[in-house]
Amino acid sequence: MAGRNFREPWSGGSIEGVCEDDATPLFAFFGASNVGCGIIVLLHTITDHVDHSEPYGSMEDLWNDAPRRAWRSARKKLGLAASADVAVLAKMLKATARMAESELGSAVSVIQSFPALLALYQEDIKDAAEHAGLRMLTTDSGLQLHELIAAYAGHGMGLSESGSECQTSAGFPGCHTVIVEYTEDAILLDGRPLDRAHDIANYDDDVIRTSFDLGSRSSATEEQVHDFVLEYLRKVYIGYTKRPWVFPEEITVIMTGSRDSVGRGEIRMAIADAFSLFGTRAKMLYSDPEYVAARGAAEIAWRALPRDEIMEL
Repeated sequence: MAGRNFREPWSGGSIEGVCEDDATPLFAFFGASNVGCGIIVLLHTITDHVDHSEPYGSMEDLWNDAPRRAWRSARKKLGLAASADVAVLAKMLKATARMAESELGSAVSVIQSFPALLALYQEDIKDAAEHAGLRMLTTDSGLQLHELIAAYAGHGMGLSESGSECQTSAGFPGCHTVIVEYTEDAILLDGRPLDRAHDIANYDDDVIRTSFDLGSRSSATEEQVHDFVLEYLRKVYIGYTKRPWVFPEEITVIMTGSRDSVGRGEIRMAIADAFSLFGTRAKMLYSDPEYVAARGAAEIAWRALPRDEIMEL
């Protein structure tokens, strides 16, 4: 972490502070004597197995998952990470926490943000922070943040205490929102109508789309990215345009990922054209693509601090 950048508070009595450097997309949000750390973990590989995890679809799912949960619990009692994947995540978190602690001279508290990848669950994120020995703050929903929610908050949306900041054309609270994470190695699409910056436990596998063949370092064309986004809109997001919502005139598109990848104007144009063919207008947000989700997690971390600790800052 090369430097600190304190900024003006957003409405609601908060402080936004992120350490912006080009070396890493892992940031700390900090005050004078404490810290809430918004951590975004960018993963470029995906596990080749799918475990059951909460919430369960049936009692049978709960029963079938009992051996896996017992195995994880046994590993934790022995001082091991709950799983091999958790061990990898914990190692990343420890390295990030050390950077923040060396900069601040005090221990950090964290709220994490993470992409909606297959087989990456809330319990993995929670167990990784626990194994790393970090103090983990919780949001008002008791969850860590998927990147969609964190980036939404990072752009200053969904943080109002007084109510919804926007409404659908049917008058229901919420902004139709899609996140496009675009890196050298992959593209990930995730979205739904959002009101407050609140998360859900785990995603169904069929509501996100990921491709590891369309990253900016690949030979994929803008047309292929365009078609991938359009297919997602027509097959997945279309479900959010029906009751209680109606088809949106505008969808907020938040682009995250690597700065060089998102910085390609022809890619942004191809994505906007896909939304146009879908029949709506794209409101493109692409500033600070490497940092905006961490900034949102940091903002929510500040709000999650106990009141007496906030008063000390």
